[in-house]
Amino acid sequence: MLCRPMPPSNMPHLLVCDLDGTLLMRGEPFRPGDVRALEVLGANGVVRAIATGRALATARKVISADFPIDYLIFSSGAGILDWHSQELLVSHTLQPDETELAVRAFLGHDLDFMLHAPIPTQHIFHFHRTGNPNPDFERRLARYAADGRILDHSGARRPASQLLAVSPHGDPDEPFATLRQELSQLSVIRATSPLDGHSMWIEAFAPGVSKSQAAAWIAHTRDITREAAWAIGNDYNDWDLLRWAGRAAVIHDAPAAMRSEFTAVNSLSSWLDAA
Repeated sequence: MLCRPMPPSNMPHLLVCDLDGTLLMRGEPFRPGDVRALEVLGANGVVRAIATGRALATARKVISADFPIDYLIFSSGAGILDWHSQELLVSHTLQPDETELAVRAFLGHDLDFMLHAPIPTQHIFHFHRTGNPNPDFERRLARYAADGRILDHSGARRPASQLLAVSPHGDPDEPFATLRQELSQLSVIRATSPLDGHSMWIEAFAPGVSKSQAAAWIAHTRDITREAAWAIGNDYNDWDLLRWAGRAAVIHDAPAAMRSEFTAVNSLSSWLDAA
């Protein structure tokens, strides 16, 4: 564990940043100003974490080994990695009966979904396809086709890191709201698809999985109070993290409901400059 000086009182002691749509825009490199801001924060003793919905393998594809962070929260909090040592510190697994319950619920809502293997082999998945038009699901399936197999429903009772369903249209709150009630003993999280920018991804995780709980674990481990933690994000799967943090902001194109609750900014660096 790194020994750092105490950050100045006007700076966060812990900064947690979403990745896609916050630090990393589609098809663009990291903003130099944001990278420099993370470097300066680290030099001033601030603990820095990225919290992403990406799995570990896909996060590593875009975050270099020398990127200026201390922790990676991946799969929306299902895992936490020490970025310097690459040691897996925390991982959560759906138990076979929980997986079976979630599979039945997703089937009951006629959803296209993927069932991912436990961490750290979560790139391996089984999938269920309804046959209904769902371009975003087909795009994701094609992108990771080498690691996918058709789901045999008789074998759905197995450990898993998560289930991920793609809902292409309809009510912006459904079937997410209903599934969250049906699977109240699990963690059910929604996000806007990073592939097409409008389809809804609905993910089921083990109980207690969230970006906020992962951030709270880091804060506790580093003896940092919630009030001294800052967070920035841009989508629904960041909402609990932003509400947990002592200070929070969203990127300017976040959903309207989030922009009405949190300060809207253009970038991490612009937010920190204005703080």
